[in-house]
Amino acid sequence: MNSSSLIFDKFKKTNPSDWVKAAEKELNGKPLESLNYRYNDEIMMPPVVFSGKEDKKMKPIVWRKNHVCQWGISFRHTEMIKEENIEFFISIGINNFKLNVTEKTKIRADELKRLFPSCQWLDDYQKEREPADFFIQQILENFQLAISLIQGLEINERNINNFLTNIYFSREINANYLFEISLGRAQRIVWRNILKALGINNPAPPLFISTLPVLRNKFNDHFLVEATAKTLSAILGGSDFIYLEFDEITEEMRAENLAHIHNIFTMESSIGESIDPIAGSFYLDNLTTKIAKQIWDKLKS
Repeated sequence: MNSSSLIFDKFKKTNPSDWVKAAEKELNGKPLESLNYRYNDEIMMPPVVFSGKEDKKMKPIVWRKNHVCQWGISFRHTEMIKEENIEFFISIGINNFKLNVTEKTKIRADELKRLFPSCQWLDDYQKEREPADFFIQQILENFQLAISLIQGLEINERNINNFLTNIYFSREINANYLFEISLGRAQRIVWRNILKALGINNPAPPLFISTLPVLRNKFNDHFLVEATAKTLSAILGGSDFIYLEFDEITEEMRAENLAHIHNIFTMESSIGESIDPIAGSFYLDNLTTKIAKQIWDKLKS
């Protein structure tokens, strides 16, 4: 050992109680819990969380091997899309598209898929919901539908494997960065527990798809910051596909800049090449466990 490294032996090792005491000192004696806040009336968000006992930790999350996040564009108002918009996105390297399809827009969606057969198209039939209905509720609805479909199958290995390889879960990414990372990881844990409860041993995860609403402002590029933060939280939360969602196409959106965000994450930052890169974070692991238990309890009820 290099003698210069011995200096680190002089540092006193800390434990969780030391961190709590330091934080409470800064709060002038107030308890650490005074910094807690409730996010969207769904879950308590503490300022710091420490890992619990080893026997109470949840098992590792199943991720896809060689995980590299795919990306594309999501259109909410399908009937408003022009062919030149699609051609532009293809020209900057985007060929995955997600359409919010309703009875009103089904004809237009079929027309777009016929005009651009080389593109990858995904139909999403989610109904319009109020913002408060998102977050955990959208995951619950996806899982409840998946459970009902599995229960309607003739249970044999072939049917189950065919079903599991063709299923995907889609949800909308919101603004709270740490919450969204933990929520994405939590849905993987819950899905694994669902399969176990149904007596299915296939560990293969489905596709987890995230849609990122992009807020536009013609006077600035704030939407680029929002898209970057949401994209990173989706990747760290385990999304396999990411779609940036647009209500309409405008010149101010500078879609090529949004494409560059994806390119940096997928080709330059190497974020998507690591499986569960934030595993081991006391805060995120415990928040993930807390959210997973909340979803599981609601499913059982």
